Amino acid sequence: MAVWGPDAEPRGHPEFIEPAPAPRPPERWWDLVVVLAVALALSFLAGAIAFAVEAAVADEDLLTGRFPSGGAAQSPYFLFGAMGALYLATLGAVALLLFFRGHRLGTVFFARGARLAAWGAVPTGIVLAIAVMVLLSFLPPAMQEELIEQNAALEPSTLGEALAVFVIAVLLAPLAEELYFRGIMLRVFARAMPFAAAATVTAALFSLVHGHLFLSPGLGGWILSGVIFVLGALLALFARMGRSLRAPFLLHASYNATLVVPSVAGLLTGVQT
Repeated sequence: MAVWGPDAEPRGHPEFIEPAPAPRPPERWWDLVVVLAVALALSFLAGAIAFAVEAAVADEDLLTGRFPSGGAAQSPYFLFGAMGALYLATLGAVALLLFFRGHRLGTVFFARGARLAAWGAVPTGIVLAIAVMVLLSFLPPAMQEELIEQNAALEPSTLGEALAVFVIAVLLAPLAEELYFRGIMLRVFARAMPFAAAATVTAALFSLVHGHLFLSPGLGGWILSGVIFVLGALLALFARMGRSLRAPFLLHASYNATLVVPSVAGLLTGVQT
């Protein structure tokens, strides 16, 4: 038997000592179900509260001036509230699960990783968003109009709505979506299959969740779904290169911010985008 190294017999302990078991990962496969269920439940609750508020104040028209004619579901405040509740519930559910397992959200998912990935994330997100806007500009006018109508409810018409759009799109959505898709889903899948396959499956699910194929079954929906798939694949790649969610969060936030800026700028300057 070796007298030095990992094969050496422990001194003073002739019996074999089994190595300590490997620590369990902080995320579990069932987190995908638990986090989603909690987020959807609280989002539904927020929607129910919005409908209750609408029913109470619709005659006075206190919220947006559009409730009586369009219903609460067409109000940007209802949509922003439901989306905000969904993302905040996702963040809270992940943080609580980690806390009960003795982990911290920032330590597990947002530890300091490779700086090069973080530095390249922001310009990558900006370039990708600009490329998407250029691509969509070549679509037929009728298809562009269809896509605009589908997102009309989320188009800000006041400074308050613009602020809500910016906070949700640039902060809450990237945080929650990166935690769920790249923080939990990608890690869980990568333990059962090669990283390339895990990244592909995660990007496909990430694209489907955005619902463009269901809202616009034609060519426009396929193009937008393809764009989101490419974005999801890039986010997975940056998560691996950066060994943290810092880089994919920065990429995601910069991508969304670049898409939101024209609407906000048009609102501030009075130019219709």
